[in-house]
Amino acid sequence: MNNSKGISYYILWLIGACLLVYYSSSFFAMMGNKGTILYKMDNMLLANILYAFAFGIYLSLLNGLPGRRKMNKPLFFGVFLPCLLILIYPMVVTYLKQIYVEEYFKIVREREFFFFGLMSGLTLIKSLFASR
Repeated sequence: MNNSKGISYYILWLIGACLLVYYSSSFFAMMGNKGTILYKMDNMLLANILYAFAFGIYLSLLNGLPGRRKMNKPLFFGVFLPCLLILIYPMVVTYLKQIYVEEYFKIVREREFFFFGLMSGLTLIKSLFASR
C-alpha cells in the first residue's frame, strides 16, 4: 500500500510539472504584452526570473513535501545566496549603474540564467526545510 501512495504522489507531481511547462508559454505571452511593471524593468527578464525560481521550488517537491523547519546554513549561504545574487543581478543593474559588469552578460545567457533560477529555488527549500 505504501508503494501505491508513493507512485500516486510522483504521478501527481509529474502532472503538475507538465502543467507548469504547458502554461509557461501563456505566462510569457502575458508578460510580453503588458507594459512595464516596475520602473525601467523589462517584463521578459522578470518573467524569466519568476519562472525559473518557481520551477526550482516545484522541483524541490520531487523529494516530498517540506517537513519540519531545519535550516541548513552551508547550503543556504554557500549555494542559495550566490545563485540568487547571480539571478537578480540584471534587475539590480537597472537601478544601480555603478556595479555594471559587462562580462556577466557575455557569460550568462538565457540557458544559464534559467539554471541559476532553478538552483536558487531548489536550494531555498532544501536549505530551509528537512524532507519528510
